[in-house]
Amino acid sequence: MKLSSNFIRFHNEFGLKKTIGIFSKAGYEAIDFNADLKEYHTDEHDENFYKEIKEYAESKGIVFAQTHAPFPSSFSDEEKTKERFYEIVKSMRHSSWLGAEMIVVHPYLHINCKENGNYALMMQCNIDFYKSLVQYAKEFDIKIAIENIPGSVTETPGGIMELLSALDSEVFTICFDVGHANICGQKPADSIREIGKYIGCTHIHDNDGVRDRHTLPFYGVIDWEDVMKAFAEVSYEGNLNYEAGLFVDKVPVSLRQNSAKYMATVGKYLIERFCYYKNIENLKTYL
Repeated sequence: MKLSSNFIRFHNEFGLKKTIGIFSKAGYEAIDFNADLKEYHTDEHDENFYKEIKEYAESKGIVFAQTHAPFPSSFSDEEKTKERFYEIVKSMRHSSWLGAEMIVVHPYLHINCKENGNYALMMQCNIDFYKSLVQYAKEFDIKIAIENIPGSVTETPGGIMELLSALDSEVFTICFDVGHANICGQKPADSIREIGKYIGCTHIHDNDGVRDRHTLPFYGVIDWEDVMKAFAEVSYEGNLNYEAGLFVDKVPVSLRQNSAKYMATVGKYLIERFCYYKNIENLKTYL
């Protein structure tokens, strides 16, 4: 399990290469590349740019294990939705140039699936949407990770598994967002146990159970001991990947490098707890 993070709240202040250096010095081994930033899902940069960044990151001991597509994925305006579709495809191509294994793509969310019997409509919209991305996932040799998003058909473990089952393709996996599960009234550890082996990557952050605060673990109400135990129980094989950038939102820029180190310390502690429970489980195998 590698320690990873997206680069929100660092990239805009330090630039891409300096951020990679900061994360490397802090102890991260991977970066969740924010292709949701406009310059990374348009034609602003060419293939040489992405491959050069990949090489630079590798020289610092960093890989781009996962990326994040632009969001939202859909709008009430059909033309905007079509435009966004091709921006998502571009981000998939750019992600492949970075060597990423998977890209997180949000479900359609332009209609409230909880009103007026809209759930079935939005489920079908999402099935059609994700199926239309399969050819590109195969072309670019990248998996699509579907995230659990509040207010969408993927909000619950049952909903995201229903969608995954309907897609029936090996190009799909699940990005489990611990903070999103918490604000949806779930016990995140129990949701992890329900989804199990289908989780391919993570968004790790904490909150107060009400607001999507994207803060550091232990600065909210989530039971992180049980979360790491659950990941170990389902034999999760991916990385511990932060989406906790708002933790440093009010921190002066001059202190953010120190903040990155502290965040890495917390992340390494969580990985140690995961390893502890994995060892216990392995011991049981031999008893």
